[in-house]
Amino acid sequence: MVHTRYTRSSGLCLTYDISASERGSYSVWLGDKELMRGQDSLTARGKRCAPNKRKAAGAIHEAKLAIESLSGMPEC
Repeated sequence: MVHTRYTRSSGLCLTYDISASERGSYSVWLGDKELMRGQDSLTARGKRCAPNKRKAAGAIHEAKLAIESLSGMPEC
């Protein structure tokens, strides 16, 4: 599991915690509240191969895009 923090570039500029697995799934947290879960779009379809760091990096990138667009996440 890879953990990182990301600060949004606009709005209230809150800092979000991102947890990404080496299988391509991620979750976004704000404090103790889990805001969303998702999966890297490249690993969502097809055969699942062994875990690797590229899948975790893709999941983190996908989570950052979701934070910037605030899809499904109210900024309070």
